[in-house]
Amino acid sequence: HQHELLCKERAVELRDEILFRQPERSSLGDCPICLLPLQLDTDKSMMMGCCSKMICNGCDYANKMREFAENNLRHKSPFCRDPIPNSEAKAEAKFIQRVEANDPLAIREMGVRQYNAMMGTMGVHLS
Repeated sequence: HQHELLCKERAVELRDEILFRQPERSSLGDCPICLLPLQLDTDKSMMMGCCSKMICNGCDYANKMREFAENNLRHKSPFCRDPIPNSEAKAEAKFIQRVEANDPLAIREMGVRQYNAMMGTMGVHLS
């Protein structure tokens, strides 16, 4: 009887391990700097407008700390090292350049922006 209970407990543990395990890869790919899979939670990564690379927040933070240690007053992309635009207009111009260059990630981001804008104007309410 004790063996049967232990087997059932272990079966539940294995099921939980399988159910809640993080995937080895995500549909967002890997961070091009640390090569770890990007989290499915999009708040934990960002797209760099200058090069259209998805960077994990950890690599962005490490880059900021390195720049701070070097007394660098201008924040740069951790991937391409271009300065981060200091205004929304400049950032948008860089983004449009990437779209016009047929960058797949920039084009995807443009689609996401348009979809979100459309859903916001439609006044969709789930209740």
